[in-house]
Amino acid sequence: MSKIISGFSKFSKEEKIDWLTANFFQNPSETTKIIKQYWNENEKLQNLHDDFIENTITNFYLPFGVAPNFVINGKEYVVPMVIEESSVVAAASLVAKFWSTKGGFKTSVLGTTKIGQVHFLFAGEKSNLEKYFQENKTELYAATASITKNMEKRGGGILDIQLVDKTTDLPNYYQLHITFETKDSMGANFINSCLEAIANKFRNDEIEIIMSILSNYVPECLVRAEVSCKIEDLGIDNPQKFAEKFYQAVKIAEIEPYRAVTHNKGIMNGIDAVVLATGNDFRAIEAGVHAYASRSGKYSSLSHCTIDDGIFKFWIEIPLALGTVGGLTALHPMSKISLEMLQNPSAKELMQIMAAAGLAQNFAALRALTTKGIQHGHMKMHLQNILNQLGATKKEKNELIEFFKNQTVSHAAVVSKFNELRSPKVTWVDFLNESFIREKLGSLSQDSQPIFGLMNAQQMIEHLSAITKIANGNWQVEVFVSDEKSARRKPFLDSENELEIGFKPNLLAEEPNPLQFNSIQEAIDDLVFQISYFVKVFEENPTKTVLHPFFGELDFDYWKKFQVKHFTHHFKQFQLV
Repeated sequence: MSKIISGFSKFSKEEKIDWLTANFFQNPSETTKIIKQYWNENEKLQNLHDDFIENTITNFYLPFGVAPNFVINGKEYVVPMVIEESSVVAAASLVAKFWSTKGGFKTSVLGTTKIGQVHFLFAGEKSNLEKYFQENKTELYAATASITKNMEKRGGGILDIQLVDKTTDLPNYYQLHITFETKDSMGANFINSCLEAIANKFRNDEIEIIMSILSNYVPECLVRAEVSCKIEDLGIDNPQKFAEKFYQAVKIAEIEPYRAVTHNKGIMNGIDAVVLATGNDFRAIEAGVHAYASRSGKYSSLSHCTIDDGIFKFWIEIPLALGTVGGLTALHPMSKISLEMLQNPSAKELMQIMAAAGLAQNFAALRALTTKGIQHGHMKMHLQNILNQLGATKKEKNELIEFFKNQTVSHAAVVSKFNELRSPKVTWVDFLNESFIREKLGSLSQDSQPIFGLMNAQQMIEHLSAITKIANGNWQVEVFVSDEKSARRKPFLDSENELEIGFKPNLLAEEPNPLQFNSIQEAIDDLVFQISYFVKVFEENPTKTVLHPFFGELDFDYWKKFQVKHFTHHFKQFQLV
């Protein structure tokens, strides 16, 4: 059955969802439930979001974070960032704080000119076109008077109109190349309205207008951000070596397009996050930035570095066409909050803030790449995402975050540790429970076979008795365990880890000892006696310690912890637990 539909835009939101889920999802009811979970309970606010675009069915959430401690031209900022990638906000925050103690970011706007073009074909004599253009140029300005009036009051408007000959690239192709100043407005609608008015005024029987549209390539709408300090103040081991590696990393991005693309993507992690938070057009920004990075004919780094005369300097020059009035910035409640958080900046100020955010992000990435590697910090931040994917509980998250504080984070390592947490816990043997001990050991016979080791069933029981004799003082062992070894080994007794197969202190022989008793039952009776005597000895002297041949001096609590592990180990040997 065809899934092509007519009149979809006229459906209500509920009807759109019903049709969509019925035709494209295996579980329509569950899909509908998820879609509606993201609706805002405030109907007025939801209607506002519904009207941003066409065919809206729900909202798509992205995290809204903040990066504090930005000092830009001596002014303190908290920068809003909307992004889904982990570590971006943390990296920006850390770098902002780092540079805040070294003078902060120095920024300046190098230009705010924006571009629009009327593209047209003309097959006649070029001189006739040039004459026509000069005779009508004043009229072209006049054609936009009603549109530019308010913009001109704010100091903006049309700066210049030029005729450009492009016939060497495409037959009969010319442009009207028009420059604009749009002040605090991004200006897309303003520019396009002006262009259409100019095109209508300029057209005649010999001029065929193809299109009129602004350009997102704005090489003269440019901002610079810079940080610098003495190399010795870079706050890292061997700062000179770090500065040199950092410098080389930037140089590589300047000459190698494969590296430059990823290098610049890191810059845009910081810039796009602020662009989104303030309701600006990140697609236009991205297009213009990457075109600028290719202006020499080869794609290259947007940032640059020098290490001259003991000074580390790192800077960026980047085109950013932004607005702080109009468009989504005036409609989206969170965009309004973002701009207020930034102290209601002008478009020029916002350019400088975003450039600083991009430079901070680039510095963080290059510092990581040239020291610990990019994954070290990134995967630490990514840990939370992995845990959410695994469905970890709050308790499990806390345990795993604590575990990975001093461990290398990788997806495989997190999954392995998570599975370990979720795996069935060890059934530890309560060796002080006499009835349990007698019941389990009483099920053994001389024919019982171990799943590991050389001891038979009775030798295993007598072995447990022998080690218990050490604990209760009936067997004095001639060994020495240094304090250093004891301190290193004892934490194992506090863990949930089991004794490994083959664990054996040096005083034990390779072969099992000869049997001391005539039957398994006699061996069990002796073991029970040794356990009860063990308890009695420590009850009579609670501060007593007894030397363990592997773990060193142990008190009653630590001997109990060892005995639990030891009994469990040998009960598993004969599949009793």
